[in-house]
Amino acid sequence: MKKFVFSLLSILLMFSTILPFAFAAEADAPAAAVKSVDDFKDLKNLPKADKDKFDSLIQDGVFNGLTEDTFGLDARMNRAQFAKVAAIIFDLEVDNTLTVSSFSDVSADDPANSYALPYIEALKKAGLTNGYDEEGKTYKPAGEVSRQELAAFLIRGLGLDADASSAEPVDDSTVDDWAKGYVSLALEKNLLTNQSAGKFSGKTSATRKMLALASFAAKQILTGGAPEETAEPEVQPQPGDEPAAPAEEISAQGKKMLFITRQSSQMTQLKENPDDEKLITRMKDLGFRVTWVNCDKFTAEKAEGYDLIIVSNTLNSKYLRSGIMKDVAIPTVYLKNHGMYYLGLSSQEENTNEYNIKSTTIAEPKDKAAAGLSGDVELLLTTDPKTAIAYGLPGKEATVVATVPGKPKEATIFYYNKGTHSDSGYEVQARLSFFSFAGNYDNATDSNWKLLDALVLWTLQNG
Repeated sequence: MKKFVFSLLSILLMFSTILPFAFAAEADAPAAAVKSVDDFKDLKNLPKADKDKFDSLIQDGVFNGLTEDTFGLDARMNRAQFAKVAAIIFDLEVDNTLTVSSFSDVSADDPANSYALPYIEALKKAGLTNGYDEEGKTYKPAGEVSRQELAAFLIRGLGLDADASSAEPVDDSTVDDWAKGYVSLALEKNLLTNQSAGKFSGKTSATRKMLALASFAAKQILTGGAPEETAEPEVQPQPGDEPAAPAEEISAQGKKMLFITRQSSQMTQLKENPDDEKLITRMKDLGFRVTWVNCDKFTAEKAEGYDLIIVSNTLNSKYLRSGIMKDVAIPTVYLKNHGMYYLGLSSQEENTNEYNIKSTTIAEPKDKAAAGLSGDVELLLTTDPKTAIAYGLPGKEATVVATVPGKPKEATIFYYNKGTHSDSGYEVQARLSFFSFAGNYDNATDSNWKLLDALVLWTLQNG
């Protein structure tokens, strides 16, 4: 049987309140006004029984939303986030000065999960985890929790490991052999239910909704009650939920993204400017499976097998000057104009910033990358002489979605479709897009994020 030594959820379920499965919960975040289920647009249409559960959890401060008005039912959580939540719940001693982990795959240089290093170490010190692999050398911080893993965690947390071993295994090809007893007992106890076509979909990633309802049911068992039999159909996006690809187009769910970030020697700057980490988290919320690489370590060969590339504005542009991306036939979003310039897709390299402005003008409101917006749209909450909105000067075959207000040649959002050409004749190998990095993401408006989401998903379509 495959060994799953990560027993965090099991322990959480044995103590006090229901596990607050909130993304990147903050121990020192300022107190916010108490919300209810009606404050989240993706919870309003849930069955009443589920709404009552979520309303109780939200008002008790157990759950937070991903945004002010979106709970994120379909969002997935990784093991790094588990660690932080657990450390906060149990008030573990966390040494925030730690920069080296006892696990080989946990690093202070990881833009996405470096924040969790001291929390992961706190869990190990408290005896709550031994890691992920048999030898306890790795933790797998970015790893997701599958439905069959969730079933095992819940059953172990309830002290029913022996019962699972003797249970009649499920006859389900979607469940690995090691998990069939756990899944059988989880179904019997109404902790989880089958999804479409009577299958459990064991290898499918568990969502926040699944985690919340299943842990709620486990809590009922722990307190001596019987969990309600709750229908758990296969998750379907609700109108207004987290960003998703348009109907009948490629979804970001499960797609592999390569994120090219700053050079290795500058990784310590993440503490002062964590925009890469925030952007990677945003992409994961869209459904991407994100891998990052330092720009000085990137080669064209490392891009093979990915569905989308994002080139961060934090990278050192000198690593693009050789035309390293010229033959990479993978849809790419550049957050730095230099990337388009070195391919001949923008005619100006330097001095492509406008200061003391907050807005962009939507040039093509009907374009899918315009996210349904029109007119002048604010990208920044505040601006000053040091805060810039970047632009490029694209060629005649580009599609310009937005520009600097009053300057239609300065494009803040534009793209080239596969098969189009630069003015110098270079043929575009896959859809290539540019998005203006607007100051920093703490200063970005909701419209800024909406436009970025739309462009990323449109680029993924690779038309």
